[in-house]
Amino acid sequence: MKKYLLIRLGAIGDIVLATAAIEAISQAEPGSQIDLVCKARFAGLLTGHPKLANVYGFDETGRHKGLRGLLLFIYKLSANKYNFIIDLQNNPRSRMITLCLNAGQKIHWPKDTWRRRMLVWGQGRGKTYKTVIQRYLSAVEKAGVKQPEAKPKLYPAADPSIKLPQGGFVAIAPGAHWPTKRWTGYSELISKIKNKKYEIVVVGDKNDRAVAEEIIKTSGANATNLCGQLDLAQLTYVLSKAKLLLTNDTGAMHIAEATGTPVIAIFGPTVRQFGFAPWRSESKVIETELACRPCALHGSKKCPKGHFNCMKLITADQVLTGIDRINMI
Repeated sequence: MKKYLLIRLGAIGDIVLATAAIEAISQAEPGSQIDLVCKARFAGLLTGHPKLANVYGFDETGRHKGLRGLLLFIYKLSANKYNFIIDLQNNPRSRMITLCLNAGQKIHWPKDTWRRRMLVWGQGRGKTYKTVIQRYLSAVEKAGVKQPEAKPKLYPAADPSIKLPQGGFVAIAPGAHWPTKRWTGYSELISKIKNKKYEIVVVGDKNDRAVAEEIIKTSGANATNLCGQLDLAQLTYVLSKAKLLLTNDTGAMHIAEATGTPVIAIFGPTVRQFGFAPWRSESKVIETELACRPCALHGSKKCPKGHFNCMKLITADQVLTGIDRINMI
């Protein structure tokens, strides 16, 4: 039996997209053991994952903080002997973990940050690039695993404690870590969806709750606000039950797709050429073509140009048209 260790210490979306590598290995070698290292606060995404033997949570702000904490974490894993360690993070911390552990072969994912920076600087915008999923699978292929059609997948567990609307509902994720990634038209959009008689569930973390309440109040809709009430495992379950997710460029977008739910994703300062765009054929990206896009790798606190046109020029009717094309409403 071959043993694989995958390392991905990034954010929610990074981990979800990395599950494509898990699927690829499992499909090619069903009897293999697959372990994963991720940040402890995101490990809930993988609760009950049937294709992972172990999920090792790296607690960067707690017991694994600093060099001493990193060494303690490495020591915990040091007894394991892997055939392959595949570093899908490729930063100093993940490289040190890889270096100190036993493995027959060690593979580092090409991070390719320079290419995204070139896009921000206005170079290479017309070119076609590999998606992050494709590059993860290229890393796995170096271990002899060839499954180019593998896609990210999560395995949500039912949670009867969460009260969801009867019948189908549309989920909306209006938040984002960076302010420039937050579209300002959700209230108007919700009022239009309301007129089509669809139930609405708003999701996000505790920081999104007040914004969600204001959006719901302004729209006049009778929506369910679950912001700040769900852990990651519960969020995965809720999104798996939605007919559609309306979202900014955030981790919720990737979670929804990995559970089989299509998305309408609103992109402002970021662009799909970064490699993180929705991959399902029925999903759609709504964006405005501007010479100043992209302006940042991950978003920023305020628009560098001061006009915020990448979001302000996207109308609720544009998004509604995208929804109608998916035939969900």
